[in-house]
Amino acid sequence: MSNVVLTPLARRSTPDLFRLAAIDVGSNSIHMVIGQTDAEGVLTTLWRMKQPVGLGRLSFPSRKLSRQAMNHAVETLGRFKQAAQQRQCETIRAVATSAVREAENGGDLIERCRDELDMTVRVVSPKEEARLIYLGVRHMVPLKGAHLIVDIGGGSVEFIVGDSKQASLLESRKLGAARMTAQFVKSDPIDKKSLEAMRAHYAQELAPICERVKALGPVKFLGSSGTLENIAAMCGDAKAGTNGHSRSVIQRSDFDTMLEKLLRSDSPQRAKMPGLDDQRRDQILAGAVMVDEIFKQFRFQRIELAGGALREGILVDYLAQHLPSLEIRSKVPDPRRRSVLDLAHRCDWHKTHSEHVARLTLQMFDQLRALHGLNPVARELIEYAALLHDIGWHISRNSHHKHSMYLILNGELKGFSPEEISIMGNIARYHRKTIPTRDHAAFDALSKSSRQIVNVGAALLRLADGLDRSHVGAIRHINCHRTSRGRRCELESRSDAQLELWGARRKRDLYEKVFSEKIEFVLVK
Repeated sequence: MSNVVLTPLARRSTPDLFRLAAIDVGSNSIHMVIGQTDAEGVLTTLWRMKQPVGLGRLSFPSRKLSRQAMNHAVETLGRFKQAAQQRQCETIRAVATSAVREAENGGDLIERCRDELDMTVRVVSPKEEARLIYLGVRHMVPLKGAHLIVDIGGGSVEFIVGDSKQASLLESRKLGAARMTAQFVKSDPIDKKSLEAMRAHYAQELAPICERVKALGPVKFLGSSGTLENIAAMCGDAKAGTNGHSRSVIQRSDFDTMLEKLLRSDSPQRAKMPGLDDQRRDQILAGAVMVDEIFKQFRFQRIELAGGALREGILVDYLAQHLPSLEIRSKVPDPRRRSVLDLAHRCDWHKTHSEHVARLTLQMFDQLRALHGLNPVARELIEYAALLHDIGWHISRNSHHKHSMYLILNGELKGFSPEEISIMGNIARYHRKTIPTRDHAAFDALSKSSRQIVNVGAALLRLADGLDRSHVGAIRHINCHRTSRGRRCELESRSDAQLELWGARRKRDLYEKVFSEKIEFVLVK
């Protein structure tokens, strides 16, 4: 996915563009980024939002999320969801990391989000968190050669080595700033004994990772996370003493000067330091000591800030998984048809066969309009059912017609009423085997007019499916004529079509029941 580009440019959402929101429920803050992608897979960031919540402030020593923090998190997520909807986002993807992952009551927060906000928050594993961070950084920075990427969160620190193609190392350690503050910082300023204990712990934990990283030979050191952004800003002020804006680079010499000042400071003094967010003033020391140990162990002289992290990785990961469906948007402006094709792609449909069967079904529908009297909406639903009639193969060959109905009913088709979805599901259900009967609850639950659409649609679909028995598109066109004996369908073929004749004749039972006339098929040149 190296073609993905993230740039701060807003564009109006149109049918061939897709907006989505990615939310990172972190240990310190909740972040949201809203992105927009086009059919070529170019991803543009439009808006960013951030709210300090402090889920990890008490959870790491107690392994429990406080009620106050959970309330704040749910309130924040509700506001973020509203903002995403106002900005026309069609999808929201939210993930939670170590604070929720390790808390005994983390499931309570997940349930509250589901019940109160109708929002799914997925808890990611440490390795998955590192993978998403890698994706986010990779698409913000051209990784020419192996790069060491470090993300210092509140609960964990991720160590990644990767280039433009893949990650060679994805590691996570429970060394986050909030966690280490709770474990080692017992006085303000920190006392010498606690500082030494923290340094020793870092050295012990980083030593084996350091050996693995050195073996991979990274050429550059990249950093992400709010902790490193704050440290970069603090280093900038320590050197220039000016405006407090974040710098893109943390130089070792600037950092050493800043760290000496930081180690002597107490909380009120840190609150006055330019570049330091107030909610991080009690955790920044642990994060800075971690950076110091990383400088020592990995022997780099500078850290470049990547500008991308977990939430950007969520966007890129979603795009990689859904690019085929996004490509449909530029080709198919109608949202109902687009939703049908999206479901078809998700179910690995038999595209050529399904499209050919749908064409034959509509040819018969149009030529028999005087006989069935159905309107254009019914025609549309029958076409969509024909396109989806075989998606049940995605589950199993056996009873795939029933599986097709299940997938249609549960495929989150957009733009359709429940009755319309049920009509399509029933038509697909009856494209083979049993014909529609009131003994079947799903068919019986339909209105009389909807049952008529199913009867007509299924009758025609059965014939069209039989007419592509070999799945080679042998039948080019159907011409239906009324005769004294019923209906005569002349079949124009591009190759031998005896198997198609056999298939259609075997599946004409429902047609003859619904239309009360006999039907025959003949091949013509």
